[in-house]
Amino acid sequence: MNPSNPTAPAAQRSSVFNHPIGFWFIFWGEFAERCSYYGMRAILLLYMTERLGFGDGAASQVMSLFIAGCYLLPLLGGYVADNYLGKYRTIVFFSIPYILGHVILGVESRWFLLFALALLAMGSGVIKPNISTLMGMTYDQKRPGQIRLRSDAFAIFYGAVNIGAAVSSFAMPALRNAYGYQIAFLFPAVLMVMAFFFFAVGKPFYAVETIQRVTLTSEERAERWTVLRRILGLFIVVAFFWSIFDQSASTWTLFARDHINLKVFDHPEGTWQFRTMELARDYLHVDLFGTELAPDQIQGLNPILIILMLPPITLLWHFLAHMGLRLRPTDKMLIGFVLTGVTMGIMSVGGYLAAEQGRISVLWEAIPYFLITIAEICISVVGLELAFSVAPPTMKSFVTGCWLLTVFCGNILNSLVTRLYEMRIESLGITFSPGLYFGLFALVMIPVTLAFALIARRFNQPVDTDVE
Repeated sequence: MNPSNPTAPAAQRSSVFNHPIGFWFIFWGEFAERCSYYGMRAILLLYMTERLGFGDGAASQVMSLFIAGCYLLPLLGGYVADNYLGKYRTIVFFSIPYILGHVILGVESRWFLLFALALLAMGSGVIKPNISTLMGMTYDQKRPGQIRLRSDAFAIFYGAVNIGAAVSSFAMPALRNAYGYQIAFLFPAVLMVMAFFFFAVGKPFYAVETIQRVTLTSEERAERWTVLRRILGLFIVVAFFWSIFDQSASTWTLFARDHINLKVFDHPEGTWQFRTMELARDYLHVDLFGTELAPDQIQGLNPILIILMLPPITLLWHFLAHMGLRLRPTDKMLIGFVLTGVTMGIMSVGGYLAAEQGRISVLWEAIPYFLITIAEICISVVGLELAFSVAPPTMKSFVTGCWLLTVFCGNILNSLVTRLYEMRIESLGITFSPGLYFGLFALVMIPVTLAFALIARRFNQPVDTDVE
């Protein structure tokens, strides 16, 4: 069979030129949208503390509630798209408040801030579940039966998300430092306009949608509750992971601002690092002396590390399986929970050293980013796959919505506890320094990890049935 034929077997089709045209409109639209979201989020915390007069705890709380909203509203987005507007029109219509939210965010007023964040959460949240679903539908209609090609598309799509996040997380603080917050916030607004344009003009190349409102029977409702009860314990412990992971936008940024030496190339004379920088300056005309990160730029490490670490970790699972050690999904997730606890332990030690030594090396935050990224790969990617495997075919979308709610719950928890960061409770004589604050999370992860080990037993399958 001719591999250029759209009906060719999946094994024969791997070229990027075989993807349907609609994929590229979705790809560039998603890339621009994620750039706009993560760029705005990168500088939001310090905008609240530096320009709007929020205290550190209050700004962290607002940040957590905003992220929580972004992961609650996908339930609304899926319902509206499935029952009323369809996925394309839902994305287009809710892109308008998304753009408006970016535009008014730079108005230095707390009321404008809250209004803008509501619009941004609505736009991001409602759009979130529909873009990837429309892409999958497009492959089902335009390239039917080509599972491998569709899988490649989702991998490229995932790459677009992380590349966009990495670029904007580094670019936005630099723009803010050069031109101020008002100009910087216009950058994600322009990116969102680009995302809207890319997506809108691709309509002729997307899947044809048919809206069919479905009313659940009493048996289907009972089945949903049965599945939900089975996965509830799993999702509760995963929420604790997201509570720690999403503090990169709040307490980790504050810790970098107050306690990390952000001069990455600040080395004493005579060391090999100093001599290397001298050579770069003298022969390559690149002067690295005095180079300093903004505290919110460190967030860009996570998407970069995701891109770098996902392929080798995936290969590692396959290598271990080839050697006869086939890890179950729950085994991989357990590794992630252990690494999360270790991450907070390292952050706690770094916090105590900064009271004693002043500013400490950026490695005290770079290494935790490295570990929490591996934990994300082990928990987030594998956990969703595990939840899918226990859900019947008619409930895949329902389980996806429940999975997104774990991020919502984790950030609601953050909104309650992040106010403790560097807070003093006079009646107890306790000051929640960074060392104590992060140390408490490290301790909490011990029972959480043990709880997961117990919960995982109900999901464990014989090793020889676990598909790599």
